[in-house]
Order: sequence, then C-alpha cells, then structure tokens
Amino acid sequence: MISCGELELRPARERVIVEIENLDQALRVEETIKTGYCDPTAENLLSWIAAEEDLVDSYKNLSEKFKDKKVVKEMLLFLLEESNKTIEMVRGILDSVEELGATRDRRREAIRSLIAKSVT
Repeated sequence: MISCGELELRPARERVIVEIENLDQALRVEETIKTGYCDPTAENLLSWIAAEEDLVDSYKNLSEKFKDKKVVKEMLLFLLEESNKTIEMVRGILDSVEELGATRDRRREAIRSLIAKSVT
C-alpha cells in the first residue's frame, strides 16, 4: 500500500486524453474507451479461454495415450486441471471487463441524454 508521503514523491503522469471541453468530446472519448479497451480486451480473454479449452482436450487425449506411463499421465492430468483453473480465473476477469463495458454503455447513454436535452 502506498502512504500519503509516497504519493507526493511520485512524478505526475501525462494525460492520456485531452481535457474534455464539451459533451460531444465526452461521448467520443467514452466510445473510444469502449471500442479501444473494453471490447478488444473481452475478445482477447475469449480467445484465451478457447485456447485453454483446447489445451484441456489435448491434455486429456494425450493422457489416454500415456495410460501405461503413470508419471506422464499424472503430469498431463495436472496440466489439464491447471488449464481448467485458468479458464475459471479468466472467466472472472472477463465478467469484470464485461461489467466495465456495461458501465461505459450507461455513461454513453447518460451523455447522449444530456446532448439530446441540449445541455452543452
């Protein structure tokens, strides 16, 4: 955990986005964050889950080929279980990213509502 004194010593970071000066800019930034961060992150996590599922199948099939070699079979089954655990962890991360995307959608709708009411 960072103490208050440590925060003062850290250099200020440069802004990632420009200062938002109107609602149209705010909407564009919110959309960019959704399409540039949330959506690609979710897609990558889905691909990771698919790769781990493929590993589970492969390790299962390999373990059946090595049924006469107990040590090899046990290691392959261990790897299979590790992939299953990874799938569950990545699904948890995916759930969080999807919630972040839903939050981003709500923010965009709120801004659109303000724009429609001509509050600029």
